[in-house]
Amino acid sequence: MHLSQSLISGNLFEKRLISRKQKKDKFRKNVAIVLTLTSMVDVFSMLVVFLLQTFSSSPEILISKGVELPASHTAALIREAPVVAISHDGNIYLDQKEVGETGKVLRNPDVLLGKLNKIKLDWLKNHPGEDFTGDINLQADKATPSTTVSRLMGILTSGQFQSIKLAVIGSAVR
Repeated sequence: MHLSQSLISGNLFEKRLISRKQKKDKFRKNVAIVLTLTSMVDVFSMLVVFLLQTFSSSPEILISKGVELPASHTAALIREAPVVAISHDGNIYLDQKEVGETGKVLRNPDVLLGKLNKIKLDWLKNHPGEDFTGDINLQADKATPSTTVSRLMGILTSGQFQSIKLAVIGSAVR
């Protein structure tokens, strides 16, 4: 009440103070709206950049430490699957975890087959009603003898992993 009375009948000094306050309030509201929109645009632009960098159209696998992959002129896109690696240090790894020395694992594959069976059971639990695909990616150091790779592939197929993809460094992806 006091404010409206002073505008109607009050002195000039009070009117000037009130109009100045109203102008300040109006200016502050506009600034606050602009800042809110600016920060929101910044957040969305950062979100878009993050999503573009995080997701790709094809899966990628991590090359195991100590494995130098052979080169190839023909290459295919990989599928997301467990990775078995034979490194040049003489060990076999399953998804970056050491299974054992290559010679021992090839002579007695029970440890590897047990871990593969656990992966298979987890897959079946997560995909009820679907048939097991048997996909697996095999990384072998280029110095590994082909007989060793062949024996490991035999072990993998006995563990119902029939769809084996050999990891190579390819020059052309089709």
